[in-house]
Amino acid sequence: VHEYGVENFVEACREFVAENRRGMDAEFADLGVWMDWDDPYQTMDTEYMEAVWTAFRELYDRGLLTREKRVVNTCPDCETSVAETRLSYETREATAAYVGFPLREREGWLLTWTTTPWTVTGNQFVAVDPEATYAAVSVDGDLLYVAEDCVNGVVNAVAGESVTGESDTGEAVTGESVAGEAVDGDAKVEVVDRFDGEDLVGWTYDNPLAAHLPADSPVLGGEVASADYVDLEQTGLVHSAPGYGSEDFERGQELDLDGYAPLEESGTLTDGAGEYAGLDVEDAVEAVLTDLDDAGALFATETHTHEYPQCPRCDAEVRYRATEQWVVAVTEFKEDLLDAVGDTTWYPAGARENRFRPMVADAPDWNLSRQRYWGTPVPVWVCQDCGEDVVVEDAADLAEKAGLDSPPADLHRPSVDDLTVTCPDCGGSARREADVLDVWFDSAVASWASARVRPPETPESWPADLVVEGHDQTRGWFLMQLYLGVVFGGRAPYEEVLMHGFAKLDGEAMSKSRGHVLRPPTVVEQHGRDPLRAQLLSHNPTKDVTLTSGMDGVAELEDKLDVVWNVYRFALLYMDLDDYEPVPEVRSSADERTVLDGWVLSRLQATVAEVNAAMDEDRRTDRALAATLEFLVEDVSRYYVKAVRDRVWEGDEGAYDALGTVLCESAKLLAPFVPFLAERLYDALDQPEMTVHAADFPEADPDLRDEDLEAVVERLRGVEEAAATARQRAGRKRRWPVAEVVVETDDERLRAAVREHRDLFEQRLNAEDVVATRSYGRLVETPDPRMDELGPAFGEQAHDVAAAVRQANVTEFPATVTVDGEEVTVAPEMVDIRRETPESVEAESVEYGTVYVDATLTTSLKREGVYRDLLRRAQELRDDLDVAMDEEVVLAVETDDTLVREALEQYREELRAEVRAERVVDDTGDADVTLEWSADGASVEVGARRAG
Repeated sequence: VHEYGVENFVEACREFVAENRRGMDAEFADLGVWMDWDDPYQTMDTEYMEAVWTAFRELYDRGLLTREKRVVNTCPDCETSVAETRLSYETREATAAYVGFPLREREGWLLTWTTTPWTVTGNQFVAVDPEATYAAVSVDGDLLYVAEDCVNGVVNAVAGESVTGESDTGEAVTGESVAGEAVDGDAKVEVVDRFDGEDLVGWTYDNPLAAHLPADSPVLGGEVASADYVDLEQTGLVHSAPGYGSEDFERGQELDLDGYAPLEESGTLTDGAGEYAGLDVEDAVEAVLTDLDDAGALFATETHTHEYPQCPRCDAEVRYRATEQWVVAVTEFKEDLLDAVGDTTWYPAGARENRFRPMVADAPDWNLSRQRYWGTPVPVWVCQDCGEDVVVEDAADLAEKAGLDSPPADLHRPSVDDLTVTCPDCGGSARREADVLDVWFDSAVASWASARVRPPETPESWPADLVVEGHDQTRGWFLMQLYLGVVFGGRAPYEEVLMHGFAKLDGEAMSKSRGHVLRPPTVVEQHGRDPLRAQLLSHNPTKDVTLTSGMDGVAELEDKLDVVWNVYRFALLYMDLDDYEPVPEVRSSADERTVLDGWVLSRLQATVAEVNAAMDEDRRTDRALAATLEFLVEDVSRYYVKAVRDRVWEGDEGAYDALGTVLCESAKLLAPFVPFLAERLYDALDQPEMTVHAADFPEADPDLRDEDLEAVVERLRGVEEAAATARQRAGRKRRWPVAEVVVETDDERLRAAVREHRDLFEQRLNAEDVVATRSYGRLVETPDPRMDELGPAFGEQAHDVAAAVRQANVTEFPATVTVDGEEVTVAPEMVDIRRETPESVEAESVEYGTVYVDATLTTSLKREGVYRDLLRRAQELRDDLDVAMDEEVVLAVETDDTLVREALEQYREELRAEVRAERVVDDTGDADVTLEWSADGASVEVGARRAG
């Protein structure tokens, strides 16, 4: 960066941000994301950076932000510190070493075990458990001090053999008697002495690498100290390097040891590491192990599986390193943080207590310093004379302290680096320290900076109602926002948190590097914006959503939205012809509405209530969208519109009124999910608001809700479905009427519904008569003798008994039949009863009973069926002519079949009105379009031409 030039680098970063923001803005706007695109807040803008500086100054003045030496996570590739909350971890194998530290004032070695042998270059003390018992064990002439509980493991690792020999008391010593753990082999080992852990405290030792370290190094030797992080595994003694580990550092502070870390940000050892200077950690491990072995201090090595921290940016292994940093004392207000967590609502519900609260409870102090070039500079100038800090609050404050004529327009490096300010304490010259701030400090200030105010001033709309981010932001956006919200506002800066999942492709996480990615523009190009939005929103927002390479789910949603579009197109086409203006309000009275009008309005209210509950109570976009589409596709399109098609054709205002309300309110229900379609639909409805997104979201009207009516129609639809299946088996087309439909049911509500709404049931079922009864009386019962029962009872006569039962058609048992002149009694269990419908009747089960369809065709029913077929084909001819909806045609029907001619004569006026025909003639010679079909076996030709 220095070769390229800091100024050039920062400018390149600025251009990179601007270029990528333009691309993101375009994609987000294209997908209908609502933001203030003309006035966005950007963390790189001076106004935003000033809010960050002000927050820094406020924390400093309150004593919550101090410069301290801390062990920080340092990425050697990025050459900067990494926040603890941002680390990821990789489990891998590494070399662990048994390292001995030679005692100064007595014979023997303090035996430690470490997975980072290179950190012996920074060893400052060896830790013991003061309450444990330690043993001095002689192994092949080496006197090793280890925890008594670890003797067997140590001997097995060091000598590879079992513990045998005598103790200092003259007793025989075995693995079991020393540590309760068997070890293979039979090498001679002697336990020389035992000590309490507290007796070892204060013992001094030499660093086994002392010969390779500088003569003035502070780590040439050390003392034994107690520590609470010692466990009785491996050796029970812990090599402690305060400059290379957080626990070691904290204990070192208590021991007045300044954490010594001869390690650069680049992961290279410094001159302070003596002969290891210039080596990176990987090379240093090999060199240190060699030198330890040469010094007789390497007693064993082994492969160990361990978790190693990784940089979230580049995946490089992070090093622990003590250095001076600016640190927010999070632990000082930890209880306030935990209290604030309890005042928030989270989705999913368990995330707050199971994930976020434990994270807050364990959160360490926050290191703000970053050793980088791009970012908000640390606003601290250090006096070169007295060493005092001068903390700058904003650009105006900097101008005043630096003696500038006006506030600087840019606060980035290197613009502020060369500015000096006057020390208020001694009048000396102060220079800015080189670090920048953690980018998450920028994020933590967003509640204020985005509102164009600075903490601790409370923004006008604060706290936010809802924060929506991925679950990876638990340790980022949610946590960092919480810190400053509690400090400056006494609470979390948000009321609710929705922690959403991620979009996956074919069940796997997307990856640019692997080319495993599906870009939104690709989906939009093939299916449109709204289907993509609908697919993403049709899943539980707190769970991952899986897209497929074939975009199957998107295509399915596209089909449903096409159905919705066709509903509006159909209704508005006829409303326009009749100059009817749809409105959200229901203008008709209950008496003026049909049963299905009342039903669809009731279902609308139920849907509105369900959508509001899903969005307001659970934030479940998937349930809200599913309810809306279910209503429009299944209830409106596939049921209500089909039921009222004739009424719409006739311009029935009751149907228009119900449809108008449904269309107006449904466009609003769709708006949050498919905004582009909703906008087009609402615009076609010609409503007073400029946009559907400015309209009030629907609220359910209890006066229009009729749950009993919904239950009636629910049953009717079930009966319809069953009747359609029975029709299909009987070979009767849906348009042809049937003689009778009988609903056999014990459900009183269904029987009452059939009685009360018989006309509706007859119309929907296309039946001359619909009857509901407890028992269907036309079933034909026949006996079916069971030979497995008759055989044991009657022996050789069993077949004769069965024949007699069949011949007499006995269906009630017990019964007496005559066989070879002798009467015999047949028990009920000996015969099954088959109940069959008459030849012309088909049956189908339904939830509440059984539906029987009598498909007997009378001449009258045949004529009606022919008429309906004729009507459908006449409508097809209108489409072929491409005539306007209100344009008349001349319809021609030519046939020699008597049944067809009778049907035409009986239904001529209905046919003319339905087809909007000027007249119906018998010769197709003048027709512009014709078609032929077979009606009940008879040949028929139908033609049409424009009238006039």
